[in-house]
Amino acid sequence: MRIAIALSKDDEGRVYPGPFGHAPRFAIYQVEGEGFRLLEVRANPYAAMEGGNKHALMRELLKDVDLRVGARFGHGGSLGAFPMADRLEVGPVKVAEALERIRGRGTP
Repeated sequence: MRIAIALSKDDEGRVYPGPFGHAPRFAIYQVEGEGFRLLEVRANPYAAMEGGNKHALMRELLKDVDLRVGARFGHGGSLGAFPMADRLEVGPVKVAEALERIRGRGTP
């Protein structure tokens, strides 16, 4: 399982405080056993984009990710970029805390 965590502009150790799709970059983690391995930090070229085909572009950008983690999500549901089942709102916490919350959900 792969996880994308929205990263803060100024501190890679914190979750971006705004909507997931506006994060400047994402930390992509692979679930491995009881832990997580950072695979890459991926830039979000659509961070400043509003409307249009942003949802489709974001789906393509994160097509290899199973769970999206952010402080908050904007529009969603079945019509949005990411259905409710594959996202987790954690607030603007440290990335380490977000990973602990994921672990607490049973993932892994």
